[in-house]
Amino acid sequence: MPAHIADDDSPTRPLSGSRRRSPRRAAVLFWAWCPSLVPAGLATAVGLIGLGTPEPGTREVVTRASAALGPAGILELARQSDAMNAPYYLLMHYWTAAAGDSITTLRIPSLVAVVLATALTGELGRRILGPGIGLCAGLMLAVLPITSRYAQDATPYALALLFATAATLLLYRTLDRPRWWAWTGYGLFVALTGLMHVPALLMLAGHAYTVSSRWRLSRQPSLFWWLPVTVLSLVPPAPLISLGVRQRTASLTWRPATDWDAALLAPGALTGSAAAGLLVIGLAFAARWPDRALIRELGVLAAAPPLLLIGASFLTGPLWAPFHVLFVLPPITLCAAVALRGLRLRAVLAIALVAALGVPQQRAIRQPEGHRTPAATAP
Repeated sequence: MPAHIADDDSPTRPLSGSRRRSPRRAAVLFWAWCPSLVPAGLATAVGLIGLGTPEPGTREVVTRASAALGPAGILELARQSDAMNAPYYLLMHYWTAAAGDSITTLRIPSLVAVVLATALTGELGRRILGPGIGLCAGLMLAVLPITSRYAQDATPYALALLFATAATLLLYRTLDRPRWWAWTGYGLFVALTGLMHVPALLMLAGHAYTVSSRWRLSRQPSLFWWLPVTVLSLVPPAPLISLGVRQRTASLTWRPATDWDAALLAPGALTGSAAAGLLVIGLAFAARWPDRALIRELGVLAAAPPLLLIGASFLTGPLWAPFHVLFVLPPITLCAAVALRGLRLRAVLAIALVAALGVPQQRAIRQPEGHRTPAATAP
């Protein structure tokens, strides 16, 4: 639920200033844009470091080869073996036709997507929790090793993170001010999420809980629009889901199910660093907020998709991989930032500590072989 700047007791709450119109307006503008622009700038700086150094990973080699096939070849590939990634290959085909196919060029769309997703995380926090919390969450997301890893990877996962985060932001905006154009925007980004990476549609589990939570509190009839809008938004990716599931099922028949070790290592894998992940997720568990329903909503957005994917992995095969659920990182960092509200120095130290704990992994992913480790390749 929207938080006003006047009520913000977050680590970076602006000091009360003069009553003169101009300074006050400047302060409002500053806190309107700061939670988005500062994390985006940091994500850009971190993502550009060593962008072209790692040699192409397995999935990046496939991306380059598939993008070179042209539209007809990509559609044939989709029919035969890789339907779920066909929209991304089409996008990269036109991108490489315009910008070239060097490894650095191939990774630029992912870098841009991560930068924008980081900015949207700050904006989401600003709207529902306050500008200081949005800023803290955006900065925390920007320094996580997993963020850098997929900002420098020519795969669809960063774009799925961007579209899913945009869908979540628009959901909260629409629930507070239902308008037809807002529902249309939400449905558009849900469809783009499914087209870019089908497993990212697991975000809808958290969205369904959020809508039901708001219904219990407000009983607004307009909330029922979420269901038809979501169903319609699933129409474009439906053929990819149908064909992709059949292809995926065939590829899993000979592979063992996920074991408990992989499940226990999931928090560290999700953040790219076990130590940084322990700190961030530990802070998220400590989150307290006057509106308890909002914290529960963020908790479900963060926890439901990985738990569903891990649970399915025990039953069907090795479905779990952190890049399938990168979109849960914004709600996790938002909850972690809530735990630090009102504690300015501790918030700064926490962000610095997350960055420091992730330095070994940041260096590792920028080595020439950094994208060829088992964790970096798709199952």
